[in-house]
Amino acid sequence: MSQRWALLLQYEGTEFAGSQWQPHRPTVQGALQDALQSLTGVPTPVSLAGRTDAGVHASGQVGSWVSEWDEAAMPARRWVRGLNHFLPDSVAVQAVAAAPDEFDPRRDAVSRTYTYRIRLARQRQPLWNRRAWVLSPQFDSRAAREVLQALAGEHDFAAFTPPSSERSTVRNVSDASLETRGDSVTFRFCADAFLQHQVRRMVGAVCEVARGRTPAEQFLREFERAEPGSMGPTAPACGLALTRVDYRQPLFSCLDGAAHEIDESG
Repeated sequence: MSQRWALLLQYEGTEFAGSQWQPHRPTVQGALQDALQSLTGVPTPVSLAGRTDAGVHASGQVGSWVSEWDEAAMPARRWVRGLNHFLPDSVAVQAVAAAPDEFDPRRDAVSRTYTYRIRLARQRQPLWNRRAWVLSPQFDSRAAREVLQALAGEHDFAAFTPPSSERSTVRNVSDASLETRGDSVTFRFCADAFLQHQVRRMVGAVCEVARGRTPAEQFLREFERAEPGSMGPTAPACGLALTRVDYRQPLFSCLDGAAHEIDESG
């Protein structure tokens, strides 16, 4: 009897061409599928909850696959050890759990949370280049928070995504916030779903306000106008991380509610 499994995944995305499989390029999905085949001897497709771009990280990505090995043949803890043995150092399974047969990690998700990390410094910061966008200390966090308030709720976010054939660019953002600790600035966005490049464009546009390059009034006008692709710039991929995917029923009972979120404060 086959069994559907779910996994919680963390990865450092710098060396990947993205999460979704691409021919002849390193991807997170490809690394997972290679590890599953090495472990089981059977080619096994994996589906993921969210598509992350090249260079984007994750501490809360969720994936799923179907195996002929049920819980008696292969307990969850053995899946974790076995997959991590074959995965590259930049990817690690944090938890595995049996899932309902009909579980779809992307379609069944009720919300996704992304964080975006900025490091404020006057000089280059080699230790942060892979995990944060390094900006000048001239950063007005109060102004950033003021315009972030406008992004919370249900709105048309077309201004933050390239023109596309999607049916709707309306999304419901339940959290658009900013935390500062010393030289670290961390944005947090939670929504039912996100448009392509939406988070990175929102960060880029808010940072233009915080750095005094765009008046808050202009930001709000452009957002309301909702012209596709009109707001940005697109912040670098290095600062972005998918930190959480939520479902109506928790998948990983062995973890508490925030166990898969890593400390982004630095």
